[in-house]
Amino acid sequence: MKASRCVAVLGAGRSGLAAARLLHKQGARVFLSDHHSLPPQAREELEALGIDYEEGGHTHRILESELIVLSPGVPFDLPILKEARGRGIPTIGELELAYRFCKSRKILAVTGTKGKSTTAKLIGELLRAHDYKAVVAGNIGTPLGNELERIDEGTIVVLEVSSFQLESIVDFHPWISLFLNFAPDHLERHGGLENYFKIKCRIFSNQTEEDFAIVHRSLLPRLPRLRPRLLSFSEIQVEGLFPHLREDLAAALCAARLVEPGIDLSKVDLEKALALPHRLEFIAEVDGVRFYDDSKATNVLAALAAISSFPDSRLTLILGGRAKGESFAPLAKAVKEREITALLIGEAAPELARELERVGHRGFHFVKDLREAVRLALELGHEVCLLSPACASFDMFADYAARGEAFQQAVRQAKLALTF
Repeated sequence: MKASRCVAVLGAGRSGLAAARLLHKQGARVFLSDHHSLPPQAREELEALGIDYEEGGHTHRILESELIVLSPGVPFDLPILKEARGRGIPTIGELELAYRFCKSRKILAVTGTKGKSTTAKLIGELLRAHDYKAVVAGNIGTPLGNELERIDEGTIVVLEVSSFQLESIVDFHPWISLFLNFAPDHLERHGGLENYFKIKCRIFSNQTEEDFAIVHRSLLPRLPRLRPRLLSFSEIQVEGLFPHLREDLAAALCAARLVEPGIDLSKVDLEKALALPHRLEFIAEVDGVRFYDDSKATNVLAALAAISSFPDSRLTLILGGRAKGESFAPLAKAVKEREITALLIGEAAPELARELERVGHRGFHFVKDLREAVRLALELGHEVCLLSPACASFDMFADYAARGEAFQQAVRQAKLALTF
């Protein structure tokens, strides 16, 4: 990075702050802009580093920069960014920025509509169990920019990569790319299903004949012509795993065995390796009802996978949040077929109710918050209560993790109340 170069960073979430830190360390003059108010800790850090910032909106100060770096949550088509591109100011994402400073080119990048975090984490666990130095980062929660000091030329870098990140890559070049699955998601951001698929396929765009692409068998007919060597996977039969985890494991094994052909599953505690916060996470059993937090299921495909994980249980299903532009029809059909009681919450509740009524399912209730949902689930007394919202969380929470924590707290409070 050229010393004293002026760079604007848009977005003050984890990725935006990581980009600002990295640029500051490289000697750039950084200006951070956020559409919302900054959290106090973000203000404190920026002021301590001497980084200038604005909050509550993006002003034309952004256009005084020589480069613009976007957090994944910032839409690529903002008017201020269109004006910047018209002026010839390059715009890249935080992932692209961090990639340019990453010493390792042994990069495994994982994308798909669901299962990205689980697969990325599992690849890391498999490689570390066989004495490889592996760093897992990206959309899984730790921006790549925060991990660069731990990475040398021999490090295997495993990245979860979202469509929001792929939208703004330029040179990002994985050695091994994985495309796990595809279903409607983020359509409100990407403007339609075909464009969403094209953005996902950008993971392959800089790969060469020396690289590898691992793709679920069902996606093969849809793929464009690829330069990397193509491998496919489907489900692996491992007793005791939820069905969707068998596919994640198959993909992870395929990738890890390209690094180490002698991968031995017995060296890994699969239950621990596959466990992720807010992903089918068991919370507690309260008065005979088992509560599971699947707040990470922010689209229909993920919610359907969660439902299928409890084939023999009577279910109470908590759905809703902010819709992402996809149809709820497949979900309504599954709820109707299984005779699941649905508790509807948030902005999408009316739309979900209309879809359930359209398929003739009347077994739903509106709830105002997660505490009411837990109370009603206990009254219903079904074997399992599953929070698997099929929606984003931003109508009521900062992110899916905050939603999951609120649900877990409501369950713990209900359990405590029953002990007195």
